[in-house]
Amino acid sequence: MSDTFALVRSALERVDGDDQLVEPILQLIPLSGVSIATLGNALSAETIAASDRRIAVIDELQFDLTEGPCWDAVGTGRPVLESAIQNARHDAWPAFADAIKNQQVGALFAFPLRVGPLQVGAVELYDVQERTLSAQLVDEMMRLTRPLTRYVLRRTIELAALPDPSEFKPHARRRIHQAAGFVIAQLELSPDDAHLFIQAQAYAQNRPMADVAEDILERRTGYVLHETTIEDRP
Repeated sequence: MSDTFALVRSALERVDGDDQLVEPILQLIPLSGVSIATLGNALSAETIAASDRRIAVIDELQFDLTEGPCWDAVGTGRPVLESAIQNARHDAWPAFADAIKNQQVGALFAFPLRVGPLQVGAVELYDVQERTLSAQLVDEMMRLTRPLTRYVLRRTIELAALPDPSEFKPHARRRIHQAAGFVIAQLELSPDDAHLFIQAQAYAQNRPMADVAEDILERRTGYVLHETTIEDRP
């Protein structure tokens, strides 16, 4: 293992806040950006830390469409390495492949966060240019998923004990759930259909569900049939 890897692993072992997660990883693999997200069969889909807006949007697209390299990585327990993502064929995630064409990203790499069969999430790195990762970097990144997985699980347990954990989740998808509630009240849909309604609008507009949810909640759309809010309804 490289000296840089040893320093980065040591730094991640001592992390005590979400804002300390991304910089060590970019020291090891200096790409354009990185994110750490929860998804899979154990935790709800959420970006815990993101180095920039673009990688956060890439995460949101995968959450919204329930497909993409992060889902493949966490499902298989193996890294997904897309060195030229715009030019490759992606039969397993056609909707995400179509959505990613509007993002300035040439390469995308996802590494699973797992404990045995427990699917915790993924680490995702991107570069604006096409590029490959050496076998050594892939191996080192997989080794770093161990302290990252421990941090994510510890964080989950600690937040569960708080009265309002959403206050400490800057990328939480609570607004989507709020918008779904508004759609239920306005259009008299079931919860599943309300979520599907927002998802369909996001897909049609090629935007994250979180952005569509904000439009709905801020009355910036044509979806509001009347001005009665959820609180006004009997």
